[in-house]
Amino acid sequence: KPPSATSIPAILKSLQDEWDAVMLHSFTLRQQLQTARQELSHALYQHDAACRVIARLNKEVTAAREALATLKPQAGAATPMMNTPQHTPAPQTPSHTPAQAASETPVRGEAVADSTQETGMTPEILEKLQDKATVLTSERKKRGKTVPEDLVPSEV
Repeated sequence: KPPSATSIPAILKSLQDEWDAVMLHSFTLRQQLQTARQELSHALYQHDAACRVIARLNKEVTAAREALATLKPQAGAATPMMNTPQHTPAPQTPSHTPAQAASETPVRGEAVADSTQETGMTPEILEKLQDKATVLTSERKKRGKTVPEDLVPSEV
């Protein structure tokens, strides 16, 4: 024991100093806990937002892949039709007979395309679109050349 702890007032002062030190330490620990909680909460929200973004992007990629998968067979079927006006049957091989072709069904619910129907715009539709475009362009040019009536004339 230190020599100053021999009297009651000295013992009380050392107890009070020890109490103050413990309370100060407790206060700093609580502050650190509050700061750590806030940082963890912020990190949790960021992680949750990142997970939602990743899930949304995964869904968009899946949808884009499905759309691409459905468009590829259609594009492959549409390109030969535009080049050849009539459907010519493929030469028959021993492994692919008409009976086997009739028994095959389309995959994933794809409908068998009519070989005589062409896709795209007809020349009549293209002509109508061109006519409308020229009319609208001429109207825009006329509006661009005229000065609005409510415009104040510049005084020279």
